[in-house]
Parts: sequence; structure tokens; C-alpha cells
Amino acid sequence: MPNMRKTTQVESARQFAFLQRASMAHDRALRAIANLDERLLCAEPIYRDWTIKDMLGHVVTWNDEFRLAIRIILKKENSQPARQEIDFDEWNEVKIAEKRKWSWERIRADMDRDYSELIELVAHVQPNEFRKYGITAWADFPPKEMAKILNRKVESVETLVTYHWRHMNQHSRMIEKWREKIGF
Repeated sequence: MPNMRKTTQVESARQFAFLQRASMAHDRALRAIANLDERLLCAEPIYRDWTIKDMLGHVVTWNDEFRLAIRIILKKENSQPARQEIDFDEWNEVKIAEKRKWSWERIRADMDRDYSELIELVAHVQPNEFRKYGITAWADFPPKEMAKILNRKVESVETLVTYHWRHMNQHSRMIEKWREKIGF
């Protein structure tokens, strides 16, 4: 199993699996950017006008949103989901523009912070809490019976945790394909 970088008390097989997948996704992202110089990371567009730095900043920004939604569902945060109706392309571009001002070192440190916060959160979610549902701004396919009752978009803690590594893997795969294309 990949090194989770922290000793965590795991209470369930589900937590163990989530922590393992998170670790694998983080390690995959690190392998995808290994040996790339700062010019390639920060100046070379690989998707639309997004650089690798932009892409990784984007992933971390969304992971922060996923964790906020989890804390809200578990009532560990008093906030409400910020955006009920949103143009996600526009939101992504605004957030990427904000992080374009950041140095590569800051983005890289933010990736590690993101990973550590996910590990810490998952390690402290009680096994029965993974099935709790809550409102999110981005759920496209909520459970039908819950959506009918609430007339809102809802997702489970389990789904929100899963988004972390799936989103990281999606963008790591894009970086890997770009590397293959340029022969690096």
C-alpha cells in the first residue's frame, strides 16, 4: 500500500480503502509531474490555456470545496453551500486566475496540504457517517427519492470523498497523456 505519510487510526475497511485510493492518486500526480522543469509546469498550456500548475490548482480548489461540503454535512462547519446556481466553467476560470498569481512552490505546497487534510478528514469520519447525505451545488444525479423530497442537489459523504481521488486521477491522466505527446 502506498505510504499515507501520516499514522492514522483507521476504524473500517471503507476508511482504509479511501485512504489507500487517496494516497495512490496523490502519488500518481507526483509521478505525473516528476522531472518537469518550472517552465513546463507553469508556462506550457496542456489543456485550453491551462498549464499543469493551473490544473493542479484547479484540483485542489475543488477538493477544498468537497471537504467543506463534507464538514457541512457532518455539521462540523456552520456554513452553507456557497453556490446554488453556478456556471462551473466561469467559476473554474475565476479560481484558476486567482491561483495563477501563486508561485509553483505555493501550488506544490497546496497539493500536500490538500492531501493531508483529506487524510485527516477521512480518518475521523465515523464509518456510519459515509452514508450521510447533504446539499451540494454541483450534484448532477442525486438519489431520486431524496431529490424529490428536498428539491435540491444532494450527495453522500462517501461520494464527496471519492471525488477527491477521481478528480486528481482525471487530471493526472491528462498530464500523463500530454507528457507522452511531447515525448517527455
